[in-house]
Amino acid sequence: MPYSAKALRVRRELYEMVVGHSSFKQALDGIGRVIQLGNDLGAPIGMSLIAPSGCGKSFLIDLLKRNAFGWPFLNDQSVLVAALKEAPTVAHIQTELLNCFKYPIPIRPSASTNAKVNSVLVEAVSRRKMQLIAIDEYQHVLLCGKDGVRRSINDWLKRFMTLTELPVLLTGTDELAGSLTADAQISTRISGTYRLLPFKHDEEWLGILKAYEEKCDAVDLAPLRTEFSWDVYLASQGVFRTLKGLILEAVMIAVDDKAPVICKKHLGTAFQRFFGPASTRENPFQ
Repeated sequence: MPYSAKALRVRRELYEMVVGHSSFKQALDGIGRVIQLGNDLGAPIGMSLIAPSGCGKSFLIDLLKRNAFGWPFLNDQSVLVAALKEAPTVAHIQTELLNCFKYPIPIRPSASTNAKVNSVLVEAVSRRKMQLIAIDEYQHVLLCGKDGVRRSINDWLKRFMTLTELPVLLTGTDELAGSLTADAQISTRISGTYRLLPFKHDEEWLGILKAYEEKCDAVDLAPLRTEFSWDVYLASQGVFRTLKGLILEAVMIAVDDKAPVICKKHLGTAFQRFFGPASTRENPFQ
């Protein structure tokens, strides 16, 4: 059944919500420090952010791109982002970065043109006054299975940091830590390591549910915290992306049900729709 325009509007309002928690705030503090020092010193500096899938690292990068935190030291559209895929190459990373500049005529990097493309990138970074390079899913560099490829990408990154004099944020899963420690010249530049982890069912978890409760005016979400806190935790397994998806789905269902308060039925239906009818996961709301 299609959702109503009102339900979709409420979802959009909640989707943009930034929920603060301890590891997220620590990561933000680290990134802010790297941006300020890197741009002030003009020396290679960076940090890594390690998190399992769904714990918010890509969402954090998106917030940085839009400077959603209102940092006075970060200009709008000054974060250059590349998201790596399996079996990355230097040319692939260069393509991802060039795409951020939206050139009318695409420049197609290859093994034979890497040096020339790098010159274009460095010039564009300087001309557009970029302040941070963020490379997401950098663990794929380690997992590609080819020592030569890993060395070429890490060597390119070192040179790129030196030429642009910009700070770098590398994000990825746990394998990223091994990729960094294997190369001393990378680890000394990307020295700080931060983590985003699945939540525990504790006071911070209740605080996150409280934040959604306070943000949502269309439906009373208090039962998430007072009645269904443990069930919501079981359903999401403490993963922020899953938690967010379940809450947004349940809110839309409640809005279209014209219910003033969210209930177990809304949450059970949301679970079914979010995971699909063929899911083997147990629905804790049934």
